Amino acid sequence: MATKNENQGPGTEKHEGFGWWRVLGRAVLSVVLGLLLALVVPTRFTEEMGAQTIARYAAPFSGYWFDHERQGEIASAPPNEWSDRDITVLVIDSAALEAHGEGWPAHYSFYSWLLSYLDRSPPKGLFIDVILSQSTHHESDGCDKPAKSTGVKKAKPCHVVNDSEDIVGFKRAITRLIANKKPVFLAAVLNKDDTAGTNRDLDGDPELSTVKRVGIEFSAHAVDRLAWTYPLAYLVKVQCDEQIPRDDQREECKGEKKNTPAPGCMFSAAYSIFKYVYDKDKKLDVPCNKASFMSVTWPLDTAAYGLRWRESDDEESEIRHKLWFLRTDRFDQDLQMYCTSSDSKLKLLWRAEARAILRPTSRPLCVHYRTIHASQLEQMDDDERDAAFRDRFVMIGTAFAYSNDLVLSPLQDRIPGVFLHAVALDNLLSRHSELEDIEAWEPELSMDASRWRKLLFLGGLGFVVMLLIVAGKKTAREKFKKSYHERRHWKTRCSAAFWRAKGATAIFNAAFFAISGLALVTFGVAMIVIGTRIHVPFLVVAHVLACTIAVEWLDWSEDLFNWMTDSKEKSS
Repeated sequence: MATKNENQGPGTEKHEGFGWWRVLGRAVLSVVLGLLLALVVPTRFTEEMGAQTIARYAAPFSGYWFDHERQGEIASAPPNEWSDRDITVLVIDSAALEAHGEGWPAHYSFYSWLLSYLDRSPPKGLFIDVILSQSTHHESDGCDKPAKSTGVKKAKPCHVVNDSEDIVGFKRAITRLIANKKPVFLAAVLNKDDTAGTNRDLDGDPELSTVKRVGIEFSAHAVDRLAWTYPLAYLVKVQCDEQIPRDDQREECKGEKKNTPAPGCMFSAAYSIFKYVYDKDKKLDVPCNKASFMSVTWPLDTAAYGLRWRESDDEESEIRHKLWFLRTDRFDQDLQMYCTSSDSKLKLLWRAEARAILRPTSRPLCVHYRTIHASQLEQMDDDERDAAFRDRFVMIGTAFAYSNDLVLSPLQDRIPGVFLHAVALDNLLSRHSELEDIEAWEPELSMDASRWRKLLFLGGLGFVVMLLIVAGKKTAREKFKKSYHERRHWKTRCSAAFWRAKGATAIFNAAFFAISGLALVTFGVAMIVIGTRIHVPFLVVAHVLACTIAVEWLDWSEDLFNWMTDSKEKSS
């Protein structure tokens, strides 16, 4: 029960002592204000400094639990259906291009050479994450096939010209896979007629009609700048030209609405692969009348054979070498690699979390998926090729250190874009029992009841924890005030006791601010991990938490509560 302080200040202000009703009121205000700010304030306002930071702290824990849950899904899946190493990434590197006298983009003959190794070790399926838009010789505009290259050339605006034999050889390599019942997926873009395609030579070939054209475009969400969401379906819109008479336009453009949804949509690479290769029971059906996205969790575990990039000589690496004593990966065998790896997931968790807090303390984690560089193919024996490709789903992409086909992972930093499709497919495979909950969403007033239940559950849990944090903060302040009052012997401002008291107060305030901030961030990370377990997109949780933590850490709830109740805490 609150007790009224006899020594009231000037005026009519009331000073209240410790009371649970005050603690309860402040905790409620912190949670309510956090929810309101998350719903009302534009997402970009708080995301950069708050939500994204907390989500980055939580990513290593989410990845750790994801690896753990995947093992359970594999154990419950039918035998030989899939495994945690079912995906192999084959990357085109500069050394392979140079060895074959190729620039970029490469000729079809180069892809035929790559696919010849898959003939020897047939994969479960193939996805080429490169837009094959190269022209043939009859479309030539002056570009010639290079006889020898001393390095990787930049793409010329005139496009690479292929001989007829080049594209015929490539088609033959694709049809061999199809004949062996190996599904093939090609990266595609939307044409002017709103169909997905590569180029007319490939799209018009009847032998390649069974090859799926899939979408690969990815635009980082305004909040999600680290590739934590992934598209499942792209909404196809008819682009209507108002300057063309209505009777001369397509049927969809004759109505009043412009840019109306087209009858179909284009599926993304990961969803198409999952749908046509793995989802035999049709557990996931994405509608075609709207764009849809899924939440992505990046695995923590690393592959024994990963991306063979070397560490860059940049400012971060210089700082990392200066802070040698703080590095969590200083005992790695190969410190020249761009990434760190370990057989212990707890070590990886510690290194990833240390890097999330202070980047120079560790290099990024290595990729999770077995990665073969094209320049390695000729040195591999049959057993090594079988282990890498046979009955694995193979994704072909590029691995140029300086390229526009790079994505940002919260654990692996900058990596080739093909790994985003790999991790999205891995998420689909690893969530057989909860596929209906994979969609990414943000908090809105008009949400489904199931989403409100999840959000309210997290809100209730967060309220209980916030109540304990507020009570702990209040108790610590009260104890310090009591100790401070008992030792106020000093009367002279310049006495040693005066400066000791002031110094103790300053140390307490700084430590209190830091410890309360650490407790709140720990609370935020735990809430994101719990939210991930019940399939609430963690950027949603992070956004609410960023507002809630700001309200409590900066004591806005205390000031508002005092204003609403016309009272103040017992003064010192």
